[in-house]
Amino acid sequence: MIVNDQQTVHDVLAALMELGITTATVIESQGMGKIVSEQMPIFAGFRNLWGGSSSYNSTIFTVLDEDILQETIDLIREVMFEESENPRGVMFTLPVVHFITPAGSNK
Repeated sequence: MIVNDQQTVHDVLAALMELGITTATVIESQGMGKIVSEQMPIFAGFRNLWGGSSSYNSTIFTVLDEDILQETIDLIREVMFEESENPRGVMFTLPVVHFITPAGSNK
């Protein structure tokens, strides 16, 4: 998921921990519109085409078992979209075919 503000990052991480999810990676990120409009002068005039007022975002990755996926989606939806009238980010899921831990076990 991509989260637009730090308070929402804290809310999302707290929600994940509430579900017993204790592993996630948080990466600071920028959207394409921000980079293109600020670092590619030819596109500077299109700055208003890209939505969102946040300069930087946080991208949160976690790998979940299917049995907890829907419950997680429901809770994150509540935290990110139902508690605020302002957009707070986006959430998406991707299938993970292989997940190899440092100990070498496969999932």
